[in-house]
Amino acid sequence: MFRSFLSYEEFGAAGDGFRDDLRAIARCHEEANRLKIPVRAKDGAVYYLGGDDLTVKIMTDVDFGTARFIIDDRSPKDLTKDVFEVLPEKEPFEPEIASLMRDDTHVDFPHEGKVWLRVWSDEKKIFIRKGLNQNAGVDPSDVLLVDADGRIGTRIDWDHPHVTRALAKSAEDPPITIRGGVFETIANRHESVYRYHARGFLITRSRVTVRDMTHLVRGEGDHGAPYGGFLSISDTVDVTVKNVLLTPHFTYWTQSQIPGEMVPMGSYEINCGASIGCRFHHVHQTVDIMDSRYWGLMGSNYCKEMLFEDCVMSRFDAHMGVTDAVIRRSVLGHMCLNLIGRGDFLVEDTDAFGRAVINLRPDYGSSFEGTVTIRRVIWRPRGDALSVIAAENTGDHDFGYPCFMPRKVTVEDLYVRDGETGARKDMTILPDYDPSFAPGKPFAYRPTEEIEVSGVVMESGGGWKSAERPEEYPDLRVTAK
Repeated sequence: MFRSFLSYEEFGAAGDGFRDDLRAIARCHEEANRLKIPVRAKDGAVYYLGGDDLTVKIMTDVDFGTARFIIDDRSPKDLTKDVFEVLPEKEPFEPEIASLMRDDTHVDFPHEGKVWLRVWSDEKKIFIRKGLNQNAGVDPSDVLLVDADGRIGTRIDWDHPHVTRALAKSAEDPPITIRGGVFETIANRHESVYRYHARGFLITRSRVTVRDMTHLVRGEGDHGAPYGGFLSISDTVDVTVKNVLLTPHFTYWTQSQIPGEMVPMGSYEINCGASIGCRFHHVHQTVDIMDSRYWGLMGSNYCKEMLFEDCVMSRFDAHMGVTDAVIRRSVLGHMCLNLIGRGDFLVEDTDAFGRAVINLRPDYGSSFEGTVTIRRVIWRPRGDALSVIAAENTGDHDFGYPCFMPRKVTVEDLYVRDGETGARKDMTILPDYDPSFAPGKPFAYRPTEEIEVSGVVMESGGGWKSAERPEEYPDLRVTAK
């Protein structure tokens, strides 16, 4: 008999909020995957998901409706496993690729249709972090979208003269939608050390839409282990998150890499890794975006072509590089915009509450190799320093790559709400990135070459200038309209 969908109750789920329904839910999705039909939760049900070492595998449409899911993290058997994983149709494979360079436009290996491709090389280390969370760096890697004929459709960030490993998988999975549901995490109370909990959704399939979902958190106290992300998007192409309400986690402190020094340790609700074309629309958070007790909402590594539209959240944070990104019609709170990367970065029609509109992360060299455009932005600066872009690089640390300020910065129609300070101040577009600036430093920062500024209005009546210390920008061209 043809079935249009399966329900959890058919597989023994109680839906009463007390009995553990994790295994029944896993069995339901296993059968739905086999039959290739959707799953539908019972509206009004409350499904309790305990700490068993079990992940629910999803490969078809899911409608969680108005059901609630209680994820109990007080004693999980395996904290590294997610409760749900959204899987691709086909297994990844490892092609043989000899080399891949930044100016390459094609790559040859047997494959069908469009594929997501990641390559690694080991000639050097990059992202050699500086500061309290210092490390020895990682191997260079790139994620690419490759057409059926081998044409590369994304920028290549690094030269890979000898590819040591390659991984590929289809970027053309049949699209699926995961809709609805209220998920409530009972937070862990584990030791506050860098041992990230998963315990959410891991999406490793391309062409997935997550929409109309809510995630709540309760039970956080004065300590706890961090979370890697309730929605973790990894190794994918074209994943969309829409109309989602998420809850940031408390900020905890832990021992840094420097003995005796403590460092804040954050959790994320959205975590994107090695993915292309992640899109976020109408993503909001349950707590005040200016409440600094909470770490933030979003972090990413190695991603390309990201889009955030109509979002309200405390933080956009690209750790180990974003290549090409757009933030539009959004509101960004106390941690605002933090990034390094390459390509073109655009923020427009947005309210920004940070100490700068854009903070180029100093622990990775404050490097952005490309262009930055700030258009129709209202900036409510936090703190006394008024620099549209914040950066710090003293030229004495090897991050594994040359470090750049954006080659060109365009500021168009920026309104600065600095009137509450009660004093008229001038603003700079570019920062004093090195108070000890001198020529000939071993890892010299490469400063901005061009700025174009128009329509800047400061509420206090102050003016703007290109930089506090022009000697740091010897070849700067300024166009003011």
